[in-house]
Amino acid sequence: MLDRLKAWFRAAPESAAHAPPAASAHPQVTMHWLADTRQPVPDWERIAVAEDGLWSESERDAFWTAAADNWLRELAAALGPDVYRVHTSERFLLLAGLPDGNARKFLSFCEHARRRIMGNLGTLAHPVGGGKHVCLVFADQDAYYDYIDHYYPDDGGVYAMSSGVFIQAGYGHFALSAFDMDAMRPVIAHELTHALLSHLPIPAWLNEGMAVNTEHALFPSLADPRASGYSLEEIAHKHRVFWDRERIQEFWAGTSFLRSDDGNSLSYDLAKKMTLLIARDHDPFIRFALSAHLDDGGAAAAIAELGYPVENLALAILGEGDWTPTPELWRDIQSGRS
Repeated sequence: MLDRLKAWFRAAPESAAHAPPAASAHPQVTMHWLADTRQPVPDWERIAVAEDGLWSESERDAFWTAAADNWLRELAAALGPDVYRVHTSERFLLLAGLPDGNARKFLSFCEHARRRIMGNLGTLAHPVGGGKHVCLVFADQDAYYDYIDHYYPDDGGVYAMSSGVFIQAGYGHFALSAFDMDAMRPVIAHELTHALLSHLPIPAWLNEGMAVNTEHALFPSLADPRASGYSLEEIAHKHRVFWDRERIQEFWAGTSFLRSDDGNSLSYDLAKKMTLLIARDHDPFIRFALSAHLDDGGAAAAIAELGYPVENLALAILGEGDWTPTPELWRDIQSGRS
């Protein structure tokens, strides 16, 4: 049964429709920067004013790639040009505090993973034309957290530790803290999946569920429950103890993925399992993913495309309970007042 549920996430050849655009001349881009930041952060809205609606896909791709290249070179200079360098490949720009050989291996894996993930995601994947994918690999965790802190609310909240994150702000990009290359590969696959889905306004649970399942498709050993350190029965017990009708609203709202306790890992596990349940029926799953919206946790799309309430997915995994999404409660949850 599990194999059938995972079938949708298995690798497939990349479609010719996803081939990168033809190379264009390197355009001149006027950069604008946000004020009062510790490191160079572009003002992407001001930069976007220069975009011409008559540009071809390859011209648009070249413009944004040039803008991203300018940004990374400024960031490298600010972080330390003796440590950080900008590297490039067919579809990626990399700013890394890595030896050149490791940077080349990193980019080679990124290209390989992108082809496989594009094959898995098919029509759900982001179309080309918006510039190369950008990845930042920081030399240590202090530099990593100092950078991503620019994108977290200054509300005194405590957030889960991480080794990688997709930043869906301005020019979407993913950032990692450098560690063992083999251990970094699943993180790259996970965050790259987010990058390729970033154009869809899907709920966090579906976004994370697809990222985890794609990661596990590329690295099957990670799907083994023993990789978590708990048996299936122990994980099921943790779910039963943790979730109630208040906490499930955090899940639907997306904030439970930021928790610093068991709620973090349980959120990812629940999202993974719910996504696998939908993915066993390919066509309805595609329609659902294309129409699901974060504003209601996918509730309307589930009725329209799956034929049942979205809370039935939680019911199938957690058992009886009040799992109905209640969006009117989410404003306080997302602002940290609950």
